[in-house]
Amino acid sequence: MSAGTDRRWAELARELEFSQLDVLRKQAEGWRNGLLGLTALVAVVTAVKGRDDLSALEAPWRTVAVSLLGGAFVLLLVGSLFAVRASFGKPGQRITLGGQALRAWTLREIAEVRRAVYVSAFGLAGGVLLVALALGTAWTHTEEPAADQVKVSTPTGTLCGELVAYVPSGVTLLRDAGHGERTVTVRAADIRKITPATSC
Repeated sequence: MSAGTDRRWAELARELEFSQLDVLRKQAEGWRNGLLGLTALVAVVTAVKGRDDLSALEAPWRTVAVSLLGGAFVLLLVGSLFAVRASFGKPGQRITLGGQALRAWTLREIAEVRRAVYVSAFGLAGGVLLVALALGTAWTHTEEPAADQVKVSTPTGTLCGELVAYVPSGVTLLRDAGHGERTVTVRAADIRKITPATSC
């Protein structure tokens, strides 16, 4: 390698020392845009394909799904804030004009930007993972109501069975009574609420 080539590489290395922070900020901005785009994609998929009601989940799984979504929100928020911090720096930050002070600040800022990018990537990836886990929980632990199974609330209690007839005068249910089945008719005046049932 010629002396001229060596000298040119040395010059480029010196220039890179002064432009390193700008390069890192541009990289951080690219990371931020990519990760926020991924977050938006997950949000769209959740809105289109996800369940819009967690009340159909059984009690422990409902708590798990809500906790996962809460954790995902916190991680996505933290990741987004750190991504903005890495891209644009701290708001209202003052830069000292002295040469040595500026060099020391630049080195500190480079370390801060690198750390913020890592935290941002972890937060956003973790948030997306938790959203996916919450979706999986909602899809795999939601029981669909059995065909024609209903619960009828009356002043004296709740009856559950297969809906046989629904007429203005009342409803007729087919109930499993021990080893056999029997029909029960509930007058319309006694009905407080009718809801689908997963099982009886």
